[in-house]
Amino acid sequence: MAWRKKSKKNAPIVQMSDEDVEALEERTNELVHSQLPLGRVKKVIKLNPDIEMVNSEALQMMTKAAEMFIKELSDAANQMAAMERRKTVQPKDIDKVIKKNWSFAFLEDALDGWPKMEPKKRKAATQGEEGDQTVMEETIVEEEEEHEEEEIEEEVDENEEEEELPETVPEEEIAEKDDESSTPMRDPFAEQF
Repeated sequence: MAWRKKSKKNAPIVQMSDEDVEALEERTNELVHSQLPLGRVKKVIKLNPDIEMVNSEALQMMTKAAEMFIKELSDAANQMAAMERRKTVQPKDIDKVIKKNWSFAFLEDALDGWPKMEPKKRKAATQGEEGDQTVMEETIVEEEEEHEEEEIEEEVDENEEEEELPETVPEEEIAEKDDESSTPMRDPFAEQF
């Protein structure tokens, strides 16, 4: 008969020592623990009018996911800055990462409203001539480095055109991809790991 309940197989109960339970709990806490404050993440979530309540476990998962996303974006931006031989990540690095990496494509035009930041100029020391000369030499070196960076950027821009993501895929390309569906597809994002 179709309405009869299926019998459930009883899974064997495994006895665990207190040490094993504590180790398992520590491992779970390490996986769930986040550096982002839960209260602030909850405030951001509540900005969405469709969300009325959030379970604490769901809040922890969203916090961990946000932290992992920020880490991935910052690592990619740091790599972009390192490719240009800089240690400081700048907004242009984040913008380049967004344009080049398909996993960040939803952030396209995210930095359009941000004001352009210009470096602050240092004031000369008033201790004497030696202090003034030192500051002048440092600024000259910085200006030379900036000119070198600008020249390198111009060469890179001339040699490599940045690939921008298309807004829509033409129907011809979709038809071609259907024909080539037998060939395995490469995932460049997965190959990074």
